[in-house]
Amino acid sequence: MSNSSGKSQLKRRHHTVPRLLLRRFADGEQLIRVPLNGGERRPVGIGDVTVHRDFYSTRDASGQLDDTVEDLLSKLEGKAAWVLHKVIDGTWPLPIEERAVLAEWIAAQHARIPAARKAHNEIADHINKVLIAVGGKPEIRRRLDESSTGPVSNEKVEALWRELTDFDGYYAEKSVNDHILSMAQSMKTAYEVFMARAWGLIQFEHRPLLIPDHPVTLVRGEDVPSFLGVGVGNAAAVLIPIDRRTVIMMAPPGPDDFFVRPHTKLAKELNQRFAYNARRELYHHPDDNPLQGIELPPPRDREMMFSQPPEHYLLPDGPSDAFKAAPPADPPPDARPPS
Repeated sequence: MSNSSGKSQLKRRHHTVPRLLLRRFADGEQLIRVPLNGGERRPVGIGDVTVHRDFYSTRDASGQLDDTVEDLLSKLEGKAAWVLHKVIDGTWPLPIEERAVLAEWIAAQHARIPAARKAHNEIADHINKVLIAVGGKPEIRRRLDESSTGPVSNEKVEALWRELTDFDGYYAEKSVNDHILSMAQSMKTAYEVFMARAWGLIQFEHRPLLIPDHPVTLVRGEDVPSFLGVGVGNAAAVLIPIDRRTVIMMAPPGPDDFFVRPHTKLAKELNQRFAYNARRELYHHPDDNPLQGIELPPPRDREMMFSQPPEHYLLPDGPSDAFKAAPPADPPPDARPPS
């Protein structure tokens, strides 16, 4: 099998947490996997965790799989590997060029995870269903008329309306190509934010750390309401464990990078935050017990919460003509908006 770039063999098994990072929590090639669903904790090879088939494979114009993105991520990991080695060996603060390499790599870890893809899918699915609900049967008919060579019956419109407004009966997903474009934009934004933040280094001499299946953890600020989301821009801190004893912490923008004094309470707090950031699994070194005193969350099945389901916007006859013709800032009294 070959891809569009002419290579003889496609990479099909993609790690969403790179082996470069997993290996720093392993004894050789093995680490302990901790499922959040209550399954057995046991040693596994790093080659068999966070693996998703064709996760970064795009399709070219002919429909063939292309693993160029996986190659680009591998090259980025190669650049970051020697910088990580220097940090763990005590080089801090980093020169600006090396800081930029690490910022790009951490931005990739934030953007490449399944949770980011799931969030984009959930948003797209919700918006699509709201548009169907608001457009009503007139919009269904309009779309059928565009694709039909003859008259569209009322029965066909009614049948499609019933099918499309059974919102629990289907789920719309974006293509991998669309997700890769979103990932690229997310990486660019995260990189710029990370470079503007002040970076802190936390190194423990004895206290071990765990790593979740989604390693970049965003810390909610005390002044951020619980109903608001937390992103790289408004996070009080950004945390990423880079080996079983070392964490990089990105604080709000400041003049200088810094060291954080390690202590037992801090190690426990970090491990608890990492556990809460996991979606399916946690991992740690076979000789360590970083889970002591840590509360494990249940598996996380959703990334986005919407205040109103699509059913709340149902307008079978579509929005009123007065509403559609009204200027956004000054609707007339008889305009009927979506509920």
